[in-house]
Amino acid sequence: MEVARLLGLEETNMATEQDQHLLRLLTPIAKLYTGKQALAVVSEGLECFGGQGYMEDTGLPAILRDAQVLTIWEGTTNILSLDVLRSVIKSQGQVLGSFFSAVQENLEASSNVPKLSQPTTRLLQALQQLKDFTQSAGTKGSSFMELAARDFAYSLSKIFIGSLFVEHAAWAGATDTSIYCAQRWSEQDLCPVNKAEVSGCYSSEAASMDRQLVYEKSPMFVGKP
Repeated sequence: MEVARLLGLEETNMATEQDQHLLRLLTPIAKLYTGKQALAVVSEGLECFGGQGYMEDTGLPAILRDAQVLTIWEGTTNILSLDVLRSVIKSQGQVLGSFFSAVQENLEASSNVPKLSQPTTRLLQALQQLKDFTQSAGTKGSSFMELAARDFAYSLSKIFIGSLFVEHAAWAGATDTSIYCAQRWSEQDLCPVNKAEVSGCYSSEAASMDRQLVYEKSPMFVGKP
């Protein structure tokens, strides 16, 4: 809904520069994250029906196929992750600056709601981790960010969604459920790209081992690094 709001501002020539930058960054992020989530949710839903969920006569398998096609027609997850990087590069990092500002603004709304202190703190910590990652990534080659692209996009997704949950839960008419939603969301790993970098997952050595893990002893890759 936030992307739809930004798109409306853009189409009516009412968008600020920050709005425009956010729309450019969040469009591929929304596509890749909602596409993956839709598939996971529908898969769980089919399990609720047991064998009926597998039978074509019920129409339920068609829902699963419709969800799966989102990650194809809207752009595969990796392609959309690279589009996120493209938006950062072409804007010379301005889209990230707008992202950080928007998240900060969303979280500031929770200052007078004690029950939101924990999710706000966790989101601020994740935001700082993401800032640190982007700064360190700037000193490394393009191959590093290509390896990190998917985790980077997921980190952006989780942090921004979390900030929207907190901002919504801080509304005057918000319910306890809204607050609980923000609390539950913040319990997950909000910045997976930081954890993966610390573990060395984006090094050239790790990339080589990942390739061997999949293709070891394959005739097509014998003798290749």
